Amino acid sequence: MSSHPDKKSARVRWDNKPNERAEVRYFKGEEQFERWRKEFVQHQDYELKLAAVSKVSYNPVDFESLLVTEPFPELKLTDYSYLVDKAASNMEGKYVYPVAARIAAIVCMVGVLAILFSPMTLLITAAFGVAVAVSLHFTIKDREEAIKKAKLEAMEEIGRRNSQERLAYEEARRQYEEKEESRITLINQLMAGEAAAVRSRVDEVLNQVKLPVVVEVEIDFYRNIPLAKVYLPTKGVIPKQLCEILPTGRLQYQDKDTRVFNKQYFELSAAIILQIASTILAHIPSFQEVYAAGIVKNEFSDDCVIAVKIHRDKIDCINRAANAIAAIQAFDAVYECDTSLALYPIDMLYPPEWEGVDKQQLKSLKVRIFK
Repeated sequence: MSSHPDKKSARVRWDNKPNERAEVRYFKGEEQFERWRKEFVQHQDYELKLAAVSKVSYNPVDFESLLVTEPFPELKLTDYSYLVDKAASNMEGKYVYPVAARIAAIVCMVGVLAILFSPMTLLITAAFGVAVAVSLHFTIKDREEAIKKAKLEAMEEIGRRNSQERLAYEEARRQYEEKEESRITLINQLMAGEAAAVRSRVDEVLNQVKLPVVVEVEIDFYRNIPLAKVYLPTKGVIPKQLCEILPTGRLQYQDKDTRVFNKQYFELSAAIILQIASTILAHIPSFQEVYAAGIVKNEFSDDCVIAVKIHRDKIDCINRAANAIAAIQAFDAVYECDTSLALYPIDMLYPPEWEGVDKQQLKSLKVRIFK
């Protein structure tokens, strides 16, 4: 008899197992779909970031307008006149009770005299009345003196606060004038092409450039002519496959055509070079042209694959170019590629003005960009 319940319980547990397994498969399937979705979004986001690099523009800084100094605002002292009325009101409040008590005492004595009139009462109330009246007189006089003193102290407080405001204003104006003087001096140094100011400014602005890949830049300049050696990322930063999400939620990968892959790398390389060059020309007014070289690091050598000379008078054409390749071609860039757009090593372009110049005379700096 005792064996039947055990068999029934076992049968129930066995019947529930398919449902449990179905739920497990369902949740595992949901987790897989979510992973695929995140993978697709990540892939698309990275492709968009690479494409965004090609949106190159040239927006030069107007240094002439920056030489104009805005006057420091005039001093406007705070109106603290309310402190005088407040001090007088507070002091009057302190004397309300003493004055009222003495007046009440006089009224009480008059009432007592009227009710209990007699020569003795008159004598006593008169004596007390005179004493209270004299006290009231001196209390009122003390109140007037205290109010006068409170007003003077309030005036002194107003003077002290206004004096602090004047000191704070003078200090703020001094700091503003020093800051403006330093700013104007720096702009004049940049316009004059002083090496220290140029190096500092180039380092500052290039560190603000945002790229989805790591790029190292070496810049040499002499006689207000810079040469930017841009060490391009490897082709490994370009995804080799296209990613598509199917209606079923699954991902489908398809290998990119070789020409499409190489063009994307060419586009990225050209865009990086143009971003570096345009940033330098936009922020360094003493530079009228930039020599730039796109360099690929290999195991045994560093090969230049794109070389270009960009003049300030022509650089605004990048704002009208359809893409980075078209923009860099507008500057007669030097590069070699086959029909699949694979880039080959070429000779780097050097400024002819540097011929015979000792390398120690070149001013140099290195910047690593990645945001």
